[in-house]
Amino acid sequence: MPNNLFFDGLSAVNRPASSLLLGLGRAPILVAGVISDVDSDVSSRLEKLNRLLAKKIIPAADDLSDGTILSKNLSPEQVPDKWEPGSIVEYFHSRAEGASKSTLSDYIEKDSEASNLKYQFLDQLARIRDTLDFNIRTLLSDQYPAIRDYLIAYAYYVRERTEIAALTDYILRGTSGAKQVVSYAVVSAARAIVHRDQRNVPDFNKDNSDFVERIKASNLSFSATSFNSKVRALIDEIVLKREPTELIKDAEATLGPIPADIKSQLIKYIENSPIPITKQNNEYFLPLFISQIKGLTDIADTTEADVLQSAKDFEVQFLQDDNERMQVSRMAVLCAAQLYYGMVLGEELEIFNVVNYFTHKYLIRGEFEIEDSRLRKDLQMYVFSNRFTDIRTKKVVDRTRPAERQMFYRQVFNERKIQVPENLIINREYPKLWKVLMLESARCLEWLRESYNPESFVSKQNVMQAVEDLQYNLSTHCTGMSNVITPLIYAELDFVIRRIFQHPEVIRQTVAQNGTWWRVVEKLYMEMKHRRPKATVLYNKARLGYDIIKSIADYDATTFEDIKVFKAFLSTVEAFITTQSILQEALVDDLKKEDSDQDEMETDDTEKMEIRPNGHRPSVPVMAGAPDKNGASDDWDF
Repeated sequence: MPNNLFFDGLSAVNRPASSLLLGLGRAPILVAGVISDVDSDVSSRLEKLNRLLAKKIIPAADDLSDGTILSKNLSPEQVPDKWEPGSIVEYFHSRAEGASKSTLSDYIEKDSEASNLKYQFLDQLARIRDTLDFNIRTLLSDQYPAIRDYLIAYAYYVRERTEIAALTDYILRGTSGAKQVVSYAVVSAARAIVHRDQRNVPDFNKDNSDFVERIKASNLSFSATSFNSKVRALIDEIVLKREPTELIKDAEATLGPIPADIKSQLIKYIENSPIPITKQNNEYFLPLFISQIKGLTDIADTTEADVLQSAKDFEVQFLQDDNERMQVSRMAVLCAAQLYYGMVLGEELEIFNVVNYFTHKYLIRGEFEIEDSRLRKDLQMYVFSNRFTDIRTKKVVDRTRPAERQMFYRQVFNERKIQVPENLIINREYPKLWKVLMLESARCLEWLRESYNPESFVSKQNVMQAVEDLQYNLSTHCTGMSNVITPLIYAELDFVIRRIFQHPEVIRQTVAQNGTWWRVVEKLYMEMKHRRPKATVLYNKARLGYDIIKSIADYDATTFEDIKVFKAFLSTVEAFITTQSILQEALVDDLKKEDSDQDEMETDDTEKMEIRPNGHRPSVPVMAGAPDKNGASDDWDF
């Protein structure tokens, strides 16, 4: 097998993609930083939060799904030992425990779907733990199980993330996910330091104060080696530089709001000004300082020759899309991410063919007993009416047709080589751009491992360019009707998995009492294809491909400035490369096996022809409209 099979001629890496992994685990460079202890002020606040969220205060009659409890604000702890009235921590703190009540964890365990998602999330968390930011990795550790359960419950019941990929993404990246708990911890700990040191910080106990906003914007680490010193440095800056801060606030009354990201530089300008800045002259000097910081004005020098001014005629001003256009582009790439997920699970794992085989052949044997009325209704509607219920919207919609799905896979990803209408524009550049991203990411991973100081000396430019090329490519091709059919494909896939393959009757009668829907798919696939599918590998391909394309949708010029975000992206691409190499090795093996089987078949046919000179097979009656050899069928007739 060629070593660079995956890159299809584009690769300059002269060894298999799977060799990018070091040993059996992740590359050490992808593990952020050195193992560090958590700051004592932070850990004490997290322990207190975990203890409160673990209280048995939820009455048996309460339903968390309405969001009444979980949707309360997670306001940081104030000093001494109090929280904003109406916040969720104040709610847990003020309620008394009772033997008849339950904890948040107990409530999740009683809900089979939420419990299933929780343990899927924990399994996934164990696999990606080393790639996570130190702060998020800390609060999602086994040391704080109640905090983890709170995040899972919030994502599931309030934000309605009922699919493991969506739930994981929201907890790790959502504004109300783990990031909100990180903000809670750093602000609470910073307030404790101010109170203990008796520093005169204005309004530090108010959630909307300048102090709290600057703490949140500082991106502080939980690490014991840096948290305390950085908080105290920020406190010193606020306390010792109060006069420039007051001047800025006074100027805002006249000039309007001044961007927070330039205030620290503005303070330096005020302090170093040769002319003392006062309340009487600040409204004249501050606009000049702001324009110098932002680089908005050029002060003409009348002594310069005209030729220098003329040189400005040849300067270029680069144009950027406005926010509305960028939002539309992001939505197109998000659509592509969902379409990719549906394509891999629906067509490569053949979920749609498997369910057709199940309904058109497996159930016809008469060995399957359908007792549940909802399952019977779902099958009636899906098989005989070609309709299904969208689980998210609760609306009944028509099934998608195989030819339609194939057409849009071809349009967006140039996959599924089928004949398409002449006016359909195929995205012929996508496969090459995707391979370039894989190649440049692989190269960057090697450079990261070989560099003594990867954060400073390894260029991200090639990877960033590949991401931007894909972002623009998918923004222009995943539009129009592809935006219409993609949610339908995902909704049908979700319906088939949740309402049919995950149904207890289907699991019990197809595999075993304690089986899973994956086992159901595997068994049906083996009966349909006479070989075992690489179900988990294909699922990983779908999930990782979705994560990569979603990261491309969320990308902007500043995203990869954070080395942790960049490493996490490379880690996902590395896992995808490994998954793809496993599938390609299996593909080569299958091709060899098919060649061998074909040789044997030809030999058998020759022997049969010697016995039966006419060479004809006995005719076999076929039910009209029955599934083909792949289990696919659009309709059927009796």
